[in-house]
Amino acid sequence: MVKYSPLLRYGSLGLLIAQDTALVLLLRYSRSRTDREPYISSCAVATMECVKLIICFGVLLWSCHFDLNSFKKTLRREVLRPREVAKLSLPAFLYLIQNNLLYFALSNLRATPYKVVYNLKILTGAIFATTLLNQRLGLRRWLALVALFIGVVIVQTVPHEHSSSKVTQNITTSHQTLGFCAVFAAAITSGFCGVYQQKILQGSGDSMWARNIQMGVPSVFIGLISVFIKDGQLVWIH
Repeated sequence: MVKYSPLLRYGSLGLLIAQDTALVLLLRYSRSRTDREPYISSCAVATMECVKLIICFGVLLWSCHFDLNSFKKTLRREVLRPREVAKLSLPAFLYLIQNNLLYFALSNLRATPYKVVYNLKILTGAIFATTLLNQRLGLRRWLALVALFIGVVIVQTVPHEHSSSKVTQNITTSHQTLGFCAVFAAAITSGFCGVYQQKILQGSGDSMWARNIQMGVPSVFIGLISVFIKDGQLVWIH
């Protein structure tokens, strides 16, 4: 087993926390602005998938030391496998739905309750891990998950203080309910996709970046189709 230094482990954890927090805050800020017309969320999701796919190709090329012949061989050996791409099309589709749900949720919820409810993905991931991977969780872990669930229920049921800002006043109770439902659905898809990918990758010696490319190609394809089906007229106007 490869051992990493504590600096690398905790540094990576810190960067992930900062990235996750900044993502939620910036998303909420961008979706709550009233001084300009909101951007099209489906286009943002499709663009994000395209950028991720380009980065994966770049990292895979870097891992081949920028040798084009080696890069082509790696693509043929690890990426161009229709059966594996078909397996990863399901999480690709669900992740796409999840990202659209998160944009919708942050358009109707403040960042704090959104983040608390979205942590239910830990609970859903544990449930799917026990059912799909036959993993066993100890009593302490189940108690922690139950405590997490109780915390989420409290956040949903306790009325929040109304802010004086116009943005918060415009968020009605019905919109908040829809936002909570969207976050809950995203937490379910996140937990399932994580466990499903783990099940597929078990015993596989393929590169993580090759797997991401296999999942990224159908994500981009489905994302572009969803843009033109859902917001094609708006895209054409703009």
